[in-house]
Parts: sequence; structure tokens; C-alpha cells
Amino acid sequence: MNVALKYEGYHRPGDVDQTVDILTKYGNKALVIAGGTDVLPQRPGRNNVGIGKHLVDIAHIGLDYIKEGKDCIHIGAAATINSIGAFPLFSKMPYRVLSEAVACHSTQTIRNRATIGGNLCNASPCADLALPLFALDARLVIKGPKRERQIPIQDFYIGANLSALDNNEILVEICIPFCEQKAGTSFLKLGRQHTAIDMALVNVATFFTMNGQCCDTVRIALGSVGPVPFRAKKAESILAGKLPDKENIQRAAKAAAEASAPLDDIRATAAYRKKMVVILVRQALENSFRRYEV
Repeated sequence: MNVALKYEGYHRPGDVDQTVDILTKYGNKALVIAGGTDVLPQRPGRNNVGIGKHLVDIAHIGLDYIKEGKDCIHIGAAATINSIGAFPLFSKMPYRVLSEAVACHSTQTIRNRATIGGNLCNASPCADLALPLFALDARLVIKGPKRERQIPIQDFYIGANLSALDNNEILVEICIPFCEQKAGTSFLKLGRQHTAIDMALVNVATFFTMNGQCCDTVRIALGSVGPVPFRAKKAESILAGKLPDKENIQRAAKAAAEASAPLDDIRATAAYRKKMVVILVRQALENSFRRYEV
């Protein structure tokens, strides 16, 4: 298929400050890209992709890092998805939940170009990498013309395909705090064709720590079953302070489904998605508990 890319301008800033200056100048006419894998799918028509938009390419401004700091893991917004999957720390609990999401994201070729910042800033309710970051209690570093601010990832999504970024702001970094306690995590994704290239019908990430025989901190993140990814707080409270037995896990899974608000579409009905929330949350919690025990 031939697609005409009709952009008003192309900009390749040298650093974050230059990027913010360009975004401030062009406002909502600026379109930030790094891997660029979300540009074509968002085209308004075959022959008028991006008319009036200024592409701002941030692939070369030094945001492609992954490094361990004193208190957290720092991931630059332009780090590719495959580089995250290959980072050694993400093969270990509890951070392995992020590598599990990477493995479920698209194809090897796309993951070589797609970036974590792009996956988050697209603000899709089914974004695979958002949910493990919810589970790991990540914070996002955002830079604008007047200040740098940090927000919890759960405050980043304010509507379907709508994030908390202002037009003159850029996502700079994702910070994942080191977990001082032993923890278990899991990520599960259900697609229509059960392949990695599917958009999720339902995706789930779970995290919990134990205090003796009972659950302590519990996080249950859901995607594709509402306008934004979110944590099922009521379901979390059902397990907190309780034994992670089959009965309590099933109660939490049902509460998570009750908190979801999926829509009917061509890929699945809302009723089917709700039923699958119960199954996937239960399986993810069981996985998390089993991994905690290891």
C-alpha cells in the first residue's frame, strides 16, 4: 500500500530542551516520534497522513538508556521495547513482569524500533507495557518549558488515547522503584487470535508481597476493559491482609471484573471480556503467589 506522508515539517532536536522549545512553538501541531511505529496506524486517510503536523524526532536526544540508580531503575522514554526485554534485571522477580509484557508486544521487528515512551504516550487502553508499570508502581518524569515534574503512572491516563502531557511537554523517563521486599508478579494477555501481534482483548498485571501467611501489598492492573488502564482497588483490598487461598483469589478476581467497563466491538463482546477478566486475574494472582513461593 502506498501512503503519502504529508507533513508540514521535520525537526531533529539535539537534546530535551530543544525538543521542548519545538513543542512550545508548534503546540498541538507537533507530533513526537522515536520509533515511529504508531504514526501510520493513526493516519486519518491514505493520502493525507499528518497534514499540518510537524514531526519531532527524539530518537537521538539521549533518551534510549536503561540504568540502575540508587533507589530505582531509570528507563529513558526512547528505549526500545526489545532493549527492555534484554535488560538483565528484568529477567528477575518482581521486575520480570515487564519482560513478560515485552514478549507479548507485537513482533520482533516492531519491538526493535518501538519505544516504551511511544507505547505509553499513545495512551491506548490496551497498551501492553503500561500494566506492568502499574504493578511495579512506576513514576513518569515529564519535562516542560518551565519545570520538570513526576507523576504516578496511574495519573498519566485521563481518557481513551488521552494522556496528562501538555502540548509543550515530553515524557523523559520512567522510574521503577526497587522493591525492598520479596514480591511475586505476573502479566497475562488475551488476544483475539492468541498471537503477540493482537491488540489485547484483556490484559492483566499483578503484584503482591506477603506479611507472614497473608497478603500485604496487592496491585491488580487491568487493560482493554475501560477507557484507560487502571488498578482494581476494590479487588486489591479483598486480598490485603488475607490468605491468598483459592476462595479469596476468586473473590478478588470477580471484584476486578465488576470494576471493569468494557465495550462491545468487532473483536469481542463486553460480556466475554468481563468473564475473561475473572479468569486472567485469577491466573495472574496464582502465578504471582507461586513465584513468590519460589
